[in-house]
Amino acid sequence: MRRDLTSLLASQEIFWDLQEVAKQNPKVLLPGDFFGWMCSNYVATVSIGIRSFTDQSNSSHSLWRMLYEILENPGIIERAAHVRMYVPVPGAEYGHSTFDNVVGPGRAFLSQQAIRTDLRRIEDSSERVRRFVNKRIAHRNSPGKIRRLPRFNEIDAALRTLDEILCKYNLLLTAQGMASLRATFQHDWRHVLWEPWIPKGSPLRPGD
Repeated sequence: MRRDLTSLLASQEIFWDLQEVAKQNPKVLLPGDFFGWMCSNYVATVSIGIRSFTDQSNSSHSLWRMLYEILENPGIIERAAHVRMYVPVPGAEYGHSTFDNVVGPGRAFLSQQAIRTDLRRIEDSSERVRRFVNKRIAHRNSPGKIRRLPRFNEIDAALRTLDEILCKYNLLLTAQGMASLRATFQHDWRHVLWEPWIPKGSPLRPGD
């Protein structure tokens, strides 16, 4: 799940970088076929990815399913087990502090209510995306089956929620703390845009 979400967040970053490129150079928007195709593919691909994290089927390995199974096993995320992951380095004191910050001061277990809240956050933030995938991508229902398509800010919100919750449970279950699963590019991906894609004289440029 961590690898898959990192990939989705990378796609999101590239998408919004390209929107900034278009703002700086509006000429690339005309004709609009390429950017229209790119936007459609981005929405479809990332929506399917988000949908996979919210899959509720028994056979799925989704974030929603993982939280549901934790909910079905009360007390499975406990302070003692979490603290043991910090011994001997960086130490039990750090483990207790981390558990206090995430779960609550002095609590022995992650509460059922907290897990239910996280499940609702996943469901609420991804509901429109989930319906879009089910009704328009995975299945071809009539247009009236979905009132409107998800907006870009709704896709961003769903990704942000998944990122926050996955980081939270990754910390509780593995003691690996991270603020986000968004990775830093080790190169400038925009380098591919610095040169003409179809140079003059190419048979792909009619009229040259």
